[in-house]
Amino acid sequence: MSIPAYDQDFYADEVILDPHPHYRKMRELGPVVWLPRNRAFALTRYEEVTYALRHPGSFISSRGVSLNDKVNELLVGNTLNSDPPEHDLTRSVTSEPLLPGALPEVEERIQLAAEGLIHRLCARGEFDAVTDLAQYLPVTIVAELVGLPDAGRENMLKWASAAFNLFADENPRAREAFRDLRDLRSFLDEHGRPDRLKPNGWARRIFEAGPERGLSYETCAQLMRDYINPSLDTTISATGQIIRLFAENPDQWNLVRTAPELVSNAVEEAVRLASPIRAFSRYVPEDTEIAGETIPGGSRVLVVYASANRDERKFADPERFDVTRDVHDHVGFGHGIHMCMGMHMARLEICSLLHALRRRVTRFRLAGTPEIAMNNTIRAFASLPVRVEVTEIEERSRSPAAVAAEPPWLEVEIADRRAIAEGIVALELRAANGGSLPPFEAGSHVDVYVRNGLVRQYSLSNDPAETARYRIAVLLEPGSRGGSSVVHADFRKGGRIRIGRPRNNFPLDAAAGHSLLFAGGIGITPILSMAHVLDRSGASFELHYCARTRGKLAFSDELIRFGDRVNVHLDSGPESQQLDIHSVLAEKGDDWHLYVCGPGGFMDFVIESARRHGWSEDAIHLERFGAEVNADGAPFTVVAARANRTIRVNPGETIVGKLAEAGIEVSTSCQSGVCGTCLTPVIQGTPDHRDFVQTDAEKANNDRITVCCSRSKTRRLVLDL
Repeated sequence: MSIPAYDQDFYADEVILDPHPHYRKMRELGPVVWLPRNRAFALTRYEEVTYALRHPGSFISSRGVSLNDKVNELLVGNTLNSDPPEHDLTRSVTSEPLLPGALPEVEERIQLAAEGLIHRLCARGEFDAVTDLAQYLPVTIVAELVGLPDAGRENMLKWASAAFNLFADENPRAREAFRDLRDLRSFLDEHGRPDRLKPNGWARRIFEAGPERGLSYETCAQLMRDYINPSLDTTISATGQIIRLFAENPDQWNLVRTAPELVSNAVEEAVRLASPIRAFSRYVPEDTEIAGETIPGGSRVLVVYASANRDERKFADPERFDVTRDVHDHVGFGHGIHMCMGMHMARLEICSLLHALRRRVTRFRLAGTPEIAMNNTIRAFASLPVRVEVTEIEERSRSPAAVAAEPPWLEVEIADRRAIAEGIVALELRAANGGSLPPFEAGSHVDVYVRNGLVRQYSLSNDPAETARYRIAVLLEPGSRGGSSVVHADFRKGGRIRIGRPRNNFPLDAAAGHSLLFAGGIGITPILSMAHVLDRSGASFELHYCARTRGKLAFSDELIRFGDRVNVHLDSGPESQQLDIHSVLAEKGDDWHLYVCGPGGFMDFVIESARRHGWSEDAIHLERFGAEVNADGAPFTVVAARANRTIRVNPGETIVGKLAEAGIEVSTSCQSGVCGTCLTPVIQGTPDHRDFVQTDAEKANNDRITVCCSRSKTRRLVLDL
């Protein structure tokens, strides 16, 4: 053949890790290149790539778009692996909820979720731009819109990644992916029936709209795959890539910050430069000429989008990231009839995140070495640690105006109630209006309005990836002052209650090298949520759950999923089963973290043991439940600066109580220093901190005080009230 050859495996590890030099060499060889190791031709220049995509009759998809015939036999029939007229029919069904005209229905929901997420991440200052940021909207909001049963959502990322690994020839990644996709097939066979899918979800809609347009039941079942793959990995890839680009090009971020109209174009430029999809193949049924070269009939052709998007014949200085570039005709979202079906949703998600970031972040910085995801088709990061510099308003707690703008309570319905251990009931809470609930992080809690004048805090115990529900568990305390006793007696399935928005004073450091989780009794609730996050991200952790008897273990059935990472210790059990705290804490790493929640005595025991074993205070995290307020101490004066009021606080009195007497309202909840609702900025003076919500470092700053329980070490304390 006159067609030049490039003797390199397109799917080799070294090509995946650094593909662009290889693309450049192939472009230099000619418009068509033979890849002997993959037994396929490659189109790497922009003109030839777009030509092939505009001529689906010559470069067909209905024989599959993988280099693996076994995979093609499995996937032929869905929209990606079809040609007109079948393609046009199936796409008309699956694309409707993703068209621009349909997006206003979900736009506000996605924007609000993006705002909440970015607020939390900016408060942390450092996070993983993949697991913490890029995966959030696809795994929560979009996965819920797809409407698969909850049992499948936890595997959606694995299945999506596996699907894209299948497009290579039969290399080890593709073989492993084929096994993973068997799990997907089994799941869809069992749970992908219309009666198992969530009402109003996109997947359910296929079975409603498809038969009206002549699609068989089998075809409708196959089309559900159209939502699992593109709705996740491509958006996650592009989001992670754009954060990396802005970290490396701060001048471009400054342009976007000052000119918000550039946000959408910045997304297009990032998709051009990053190109989430490396390549798909096409089948050539008969001898076909392109760019003066003849491709023999029966051949496979790799259409390399990622190379075309950096073709110097099309784009000036193509390696440069330029948010002002005219990039309307890039092929990062595809080209022709197989243009990405979910591109409008992807744009909405990424633009929503960037607008929320633009209002807060002044600079992105890499906080570690990015890790490339080893995938045959998707170009993405597996991990991208970043640090953000934020405006002053984001470095502090939310302003009173921002808090006041939010409805103080959410109305929820008790969708389910069940006893999960002796004296413990679990309540599943869903939005009373049927919508999604505000997102939350592992370790978060909510205020529960028990009755007039009585509010209690309960940790959220379910996986934060779930947006349709919250779950709390309540232990009936023998000396209950009306909180747990009212919940156990009066909170019934179908009833409606009010709760506050999630707050997190017990955050999880998901980047830790290893996490030690300790739970005592009902303290399992926030710890269980952490275990879900760590398990889903593949992080290293172990959980030690202590209880008096087996009957007092909560969520035993759910803990089984974490296998031997869970260690149960019973006071009533044999000595070998009891917690040997010294052996557990003897080993520690510089990046290990410890989390503990439970009764006060149990927590003190774990914390003091950790300190004796040399664990640093920064690595020890705890959450305490309610405590009695100690209001003893010398009298002092509080000055409410903005209200221009001076108030005397005597022994036995609380700051918040005296402020209320003076007509100065401060939002409070727990009244015992564990929730953080009443944290108030200090202008002058030194607080006597008696709360459990601030860290030692935060208390040392003396810039905020919990007015429900703390006092003053100085005679005069000036507050920003």
